[in-house]
Formats: sequence, C-alpha cells, structure tokens
Amino acid sequence: MRDPFERVCSFNQPRDAQFTAIKYKLMTSSAFRFFRGSCHLYYEDLATQQTWTDQMTTWICGDLHVENFGSYRSRHQVVYFDLNDFDEAILAHPTWDVSRFICSVFLAGKALNIKDDDLKIIAEQLLDEYLKALAFGKAYAVEKETVDGMLKKYIQTVSERDFFEFIEAHSSLDKKTQQRYLNIDQKKYFKVDSKQRYVELVAMFTGYLNTHNLQSPSHFQVLDVAIRVAGTGSIGLDRYVFLVYDIENKKYALFDVKQAQASSLSLSPFLKIEQPKWEDQAQRIQCIQTLMQYETPAELSRLDFDGQAYIVKALQPEQDKIDFKQCVDKPKRFTDACYNMARLLAYAQLRSAGRKGSSNADELINFAQHAELWKTQLFKYTYNYAQQVEQDYQSFCKSYAAAGGL
Repeated sequence: MRDPFERVCSFNQPRDAQFTAIKYKLMTSSAFRFFRGSCHLYYEDLATQQTWTDQMTTWICGDLHVENFGSYRSRHQVVYFDLNDFDEAILAHPTWDVSRFICSVFLAGKALNIKDDDLKIIAEQLLDEYLKALAFGKAYAVEKETVDGMLKKYIQTVSERDFFEFIEAHSSLDKKTQQRYLNIDQKKYFKVDSKQRYVELVAMFTGYLNTHNLQSPSHFQVLDVAIRVAGTGSIGLDRYVFLVYDIENKKYALFDVKQAQASSLSLSPFLKIEQPKWEDQAQRIQCIQTLMQYETPAELSRLDFDGQAYIVKALQPEQDKIDFKQCVDKPKRFTDACYNMARLLAYAQLRSAGRKGSSNADELINFAQHAELWKTQLFKYTYNYAQQVEQDYQSFCKSYAAAGGL
C-alpha cells in the first residue's frame, strides 16, 4: 500500500488522538518534517527496495536525521554535541543509519533553498567523511575544544546560557502563594486535565526522585506537572514535564519523562538480527544511548508507572540543536553544519563496536575500506528516495486536507 496518509494513520492509531492531530498538522509543514514524523515508512520501504548488501551489524539510532543531533551537558559539566535521539535505536546494519541521514540532508537542504546539484555534492562529501572516520577506526568526541567554525560558535553560545533564565522561560511565580508553576502555552506544554491523574503523577515522581536520590531522602518537591509535546515522531506517546524544587540546594529543575515503546524497526520482518533480551523498552533506549554516545546527558534514567516504562532526563538550557535557518541559500554553511554529524555517526558505530552482538571495530574498518561495493548504490537509492518522500508528502497533505485536517 503506497498511500502514505493511511500508513501514517494506521501506525499512529494506538496513540493519543488529541496529540496525533498536532503531529499530523506539523507533518504538513514541509517534506522534511513529514520525513521526521514517519520513520516507520522509511524502513517499510527499505525492506523491499534496498539495492546494496550490508552484512555488518551495528547499534543504530534508527531515526537518524540532521535534527537528531544536538548539544547537552554531561554529568562532568562538559557540553557535548552528539546523536541525541534513541527511541528507535536497535541492532541493525550500519548503512541503514547512513542512508537515512543522507536522505535527510537532501530533504533539509531543499527546504533551505539549496540547489539539487549542490546537495548532491554535499551529500557525497558527507558520505566520504563518514567513511574516512570509520576507516580511521577511532571514536572521538565533539566539544568546543575539538571543533571549529559554525559548530564551535554554537557550542560556545549554548554553554553560556543561564539556568535560572531557562527556568523562568518555562515557569512563572505566583506572587500571592510564592509557588512556581509551569507555563501552559498549549503549544509545548498542556494541562493534565484529570485531577486524579495529576495527583498520581506528582506522587509517582516525588517517590521516584526521593528513592532515586538515596543519599538524601525527601530531597525534592514536585511543584507541577504538564503534558509535554516535543519533536515530531514521538508525539502522541505519553510525555510529561515535571517542575521540581531541590530543597537542599535551593534550586529548581525540569525533568522530561517520556513513554518508551518498541522500536518501529523491530516490527519489520526485514530485520533478521537477533536482539538482546531487554527488561523493557526504556532499558533498551538507555543502554544503546550509553553505548553510542561519548558521554550521556546528566540525569538520564528510567522508571515504571502504570505498567509502562519511561525514560527520564533533566531538561537543560544547553540542550538544543543547530538552527538551520542560518543556512538558507548557503550550501557551504550547510556543509559546515553537517560535517561533524557524518563523523559522529562513524564514532558512535565504532564506540559501540563489539558490544552485545555488533560487529567489531576491525570489521567496520574493513567495511569502510571496501565501500566501493555498496556506496554508489546507497547514494543513488537515497537520492531517489528523497524524491519519493517529496511525493509522499504532497499526497499526505492532500489526504490531510480532504479529511478536514482531522
């Protein structure tokens, strides 16, 4: 079935209808946003259309694209730039992440008014950069001391952001009660309408924080909770933001708590690789993120609530992604923005090599050194698939409008 609208609606049917409606509207904004929200389509199609052979196994992000790289502060207080979304992460083939990343370069670049011929050159340069980094065989980190150009300036800027300004941007102080509450803007934060659910969430997260922080019980007070909408692909899953007060240190914190579900890649009969046995989907996400990143963000953990597994992470002022609007009509700047992303993909695959069933580093190095066996076919497929995404996007928009915008 080619109908992208039916395929997307069918995949998202189990999710919260109020928020999938938001997701579908966002997906009509551009072909690249549609691509971000329909990861499952990519692999459903790849299952029948892949034109190259890849016998390697690596840990992959699964939903890799240029906006799934970003900055964050580690527990050592260093700001890194790295892959930052592992909801779809799984043990698969290295070229799957490569092809999806390159496809995103074509789609994002077109949205930035970069010419098709320029995008082909950029994509080929990025593919070569990935192969060079993989063949070199050493997994580096990207921080402001190790990069230059646009990315260095970006990391310097986010590193200087003020934490209390970040808290004030997302919450307000009630002058009468002197209590701080989240800002319900009906865009990113939505009210939890059920009073019972609200009370349950506050009690659950209070218990989690004060159990998780074993050295100092009764250390945290949960002040407020709201439904959080962020990204594209995960919209419609249970996701909350908690405003917390650290009593001992007298400071506020924000926590993102997101439902973990099975990777859409694991649902494909095309994936023949045996997966590790996970306790739950949150363990899968946290474990693979730990394997692939140089350093994980501070306060990354998981919890169970109402029979569902959730990923927990502290929200940070340093947590952000590159603003590609700076790259409109500027192919060199776009290349500069994406250059380290190609390397980071290779570093993540090398860093997690030989772990829990993945190919070892020597095998990946050899794979990169013999890329002539698959590189041309992958590049051609990925370029053509980007054109298919454009067609699917147009079809999706027409069906969405015909359905009255749902």
